[in-house]
Formats: sequence, structure tokens, C-alpha cells
Amino acid sequence: MNVAVFLLGLALAGLLGLGRGSMRRYLVAAALGLLVATPTFPVVEAVGYLSRETLGPTLLALLPMAPHLALVPLGALLALLLAHFGGRAAGVGGVLGGGLALASLLVFLQGPAHLVRLKPLPGLMEGVVALSLLVPFVLLAVWRRKQAGLWLPLGVALALSTFAWLNSPQAHTYFPRMEGYYKLILPAEPGTEEKLVAAYNQGLEELNRVREEIGLPPLKPIRDLTGLNEGRLPQEVAQAGYRLLQPQSTAYGNVALLLFLGVMMGSGIWLLFRPKLAQPDDLRTGLVLALVAASVFPAFDATEFDLGKLVKGWPFLVNFLDRAWPPNLAQPQSGIYPLQSVASEMLLTLEIALVGTLLAALFALPTSFLAARNLTFQNPLLRVLFYLMRGFYNVDRGVDTLILALILVAAVGLGPFAGVLAMAIHSIADLGKLYSEAIENVDKGPIEALESVGASGSNVLRWAILPQVLPLFVSYTLYRFEINFRVSIVLGLVGAGGIGFFIKGAMDAGHYDQMVIGIIAIVIVVNLIDFASSWLRSRLV
Repeated sequence: MNVAVFLLGLALAGLLGLGRGSMRRYLVAAALGLLVATPTFPVVEAVGYLSRETLGPTLLALLPMAPHLALVPLGALLALLLAHFGGRAAGVGGVLGGGLALASLLVFLQGPAHLVRLKPLPGLMEGVVALSLLVPFVLLAVWRRKQAGLWLPLGVALALSTFAWLNSPQAHTYFPRMEGYYKLILPAEPGTEEKLVAAYNQGLEELNRVREEIGLPPLKPIRDLTGLNEGRLPQEVAQAGYRLLQPQSTAYGNVALLLFLGVMMGSGIWLLFRPKLAQPDDLRTGLVLALVAASVFPAFDATEFDLGKLVKGWPFLVNFLDRAWPPNLAQPQSGIYPLQSVASEMLLTLEIALVGTLLAALFALPTSFLAARNLTFQNPLLRVLFYLMRGFYNVDRGVDTLILALILVAAVGLGPFAGVLAMAIHSIADLGKLYSEAIENVDKGPIEALESVGASGSNVLRWAILPQVLPLFVSYTLYRFEINFRVSIVLGLVGAGGIGFFIKGAMDAGHYDQMVIGIIAIVIVVNLIDFASSWLRSRLV
């Protein structure tokens, strides 16, 4: 597994090199990825008594127990240092640094399981959170150097106050897992494992008596902690701060490190033979690629992305499709007419989307003028209204339609009314923002011409602004109707009526041959609406 991932990284670098692009860029990206992964990505597992006690120590946390792992970040630093000189020097850095890092990592990953103890580092995670809040202010200070004296003190004050609050008892009440979240992995004291094994075997008779009462098979005495049932530590051992480190276990950090090493060494090999595969902006581009990769790996792990689950569940999907086809259009003898129900619910879904979009447009039209900068910058009162309206739009857009529907269903009950209200409230902000941006981009010529002859504000609005923005308003409204129709399908799943409600009812009852009628109807109607809306918008704009 480990070698296969490394070879995959080598192959990826080989394919990238065939494109004759800058290989130094990918070398820098891989080296920076290694540096990011060292303190942040879990590499292996350290198990306790319960599954929730399992830890994923990072490479940095493992250094006290396995100092040779320091060759991984040192190899990355060597590659970065030589990459600055470019040419074959960069290739040597990639191959040499990657080779040292790979050797140290593989030696550790092939090691046996052994007992370790945990040492929490209080304040580290709190400091990371505080520094993350400081980063945007530093970037603002760099981009707007004239205002650096404002942004930097604000950022430092916010970071320090956040750090102080996160270390307070009140913050530990709200975020109990943050205190001592980052833990170093230290070797257990000599003789500790033998004592724990002896204590475990001594209490095994009583434990087996309890297991026999509840119908579980008895456990056998062990010689070391690796012989424990399911690899779990005894409860009292785990509570004392010990874990069983399993170097041969797999975590996403393990995969990321080996993949980065493969790309780094592969890029280095390319540079040894083709030293001109470099660009002046490689360092900056490599940093961007490293940050993207560093975000992708934990995201895949958090979403439990596993194609193996799809392969294992394929027979169940086939069974589901067999039960859903052919569609059951009607059962006259039972008085069941699914096709008629689908037609009625589809019409209701269209009506929900239509009413929701219409109400949103009616409210968004007048408020959008207050949210346009070019119409409010001259009057202080209008300027205040501008910020209030933009703030309302931002808050409204932040609350999803589905959440609004769940709240409104509790208020007004099940049915389409809750869906209409939720859709209208959320769409006001989306349409209002689009309308206001259209107003801000109007041609100033007609406005200045009318103002030069003394036209009133209402006349300027009527004759200079509206003729320019009305086609865009209609186009945006049609596009929002397309979106709202799809949203109204989902709203039906939470009780807001329509075709979504029909599909959910059929699914819950196991009537998959009726449910598939609703799905087919959705596909047809969505395509018809998209075609009609696209044609109308092309005629308007």
C-alpha cells in the first residue's frame, strides 16, 4: 500500500513532465505540502479503550518518539532551498531530500505496535486559531499598505483577545475538546508495558466472569499489549494517558506524505535530465498548489470518500432499480393513480416556484435601489440605508431555503405555504444583489444628460436607469425561477408539498415503481424550463 502510493506520485510527476511544463513548480508544491502535512495531517492511529479515544498523531507529534522522522521536513526544506537555484541543483534537492524523507518514513511505517503515552500541549490549538484570525488582517495590510497602521493593530488585538479568551474557563466550557487538543507522542517508561500486561492478566478471571454472564466468549491471557482483543487497551490504561501506537495503520496523512514524496522525487528526476523545465513564478505557483492540495486531503477524509463502499453496495442499487422499473402508472382496481398524482404535484411545485419568485421580485425591486452604491453615495441617510440593506442581503443569503422551510413548517404547518415563504425570503437577497449590481453598472451618460437639464430624481430613474436595467431584471428573475423550481423539489422532502413530497412518500412506503414516475417527470420539466428560460433570456439581453 505505502509503496503503491509512492509509485503513484512518481507516475503523476512523470505524466506532468510529459507536458513540458515547469517541474520545479511541482517540486516546490510537493515540498511545501510536506511541510504543511508535518504538523497537521494524522499519519497513523493510536488506539485507546473506546473508538472515540483513538488519536491520529501527526508527524510532528511523533518526533519525540521517532526522531528520525525529522528527516521528512528537513528533506523538504533541502528541496526548497536548492529549488531556489533552479536547474539540476533543484533536481538534486528533490531526489536527495525526497530519498532521505522516504527512507525515514518507510522505516517508521514498517515498525511494530507499541505502547506510548500522551503529553498534551495546552495553548497550542488556541494559538493556531488566534493566528488564523490574524492572517486576513496581515493580507489586508500587505494589499493596502497605506492602511497597514489600521489593519495590523486591529488584527493583533483580535488575535490576542481571542487567544486569552480561548484559554479561559468559559471557553473550555464551550469548547471542551480544544483544551490540550494537540498531544505529543512519547515512549512509555521502561517496564510500563510489562506492569500493564501483568495487571491485565491478573484481572482477567473477573472480567471473563462478567463476559460469561452477558454471553460473550472468554478472553485469553496476553504476553504483550498487541495481543489485546481487537487491539484495544484496557480502560484503566487508556484513562492513565496511554495509547497503543500502530505504525502499520493507515491515515490520510500517510497517503498525502507518500504522494508528495513521489511527486517531489519524480519532479527532481525530470529536472536532472531537463533542467530548463522551470518558470520565474514557480515559488508562488507552487505555494498555491500546496495550499490547494493541503485542503483537499482532509476534505476527502472528512467526507468519508470511499469508492469501495459503492462497489460493495452495487447489488443493493441493482435491486433498487429492479424494483423501480417498470413504472406503475395506474392501478384502477385499487383506486391508485400515480401518474395523475405526479401531474398534480408537479403543477403544485411549479406554482410554489412561481409565487415564491414573484414575491421575491416584488420586494427585491425597490430595495435594490437602496443597495446600489451609485444612487446612495451622495446622501448620508441613503448611505446608512445602503449598508443596512447590504447587511440584510448578506444575512438573508446566509440562511439556506431549506433551513427557512424547516422553521416555517413548525410555524405554519406542513404544506406549500411554508415552501413559498421560505423561497421568497431567501430569493429576495439573491435577486436584490443581482438587481443592485445591474444598477451600479448602468451607463452614466443618460443620467448626466437628464441631470444637466434639471430633471428630478424620479424622472432620472424612469427615463435613464430603468430602460437599461429592466431587461437584466427580467433575465435574472427568469434564472431565479429556474433555481427556485429545483429548490421547490427539495422543499417537498421536508413537508412543503409538491413533487418532492410525493417522492418522499413513495420512498417511505417502498413504492419505488411510483417514485420513478416522479423522477422522470422532474427530468422532463427541468429540461423544458431550462430551454424556455434560456431562449427568453437570449431574446432579452
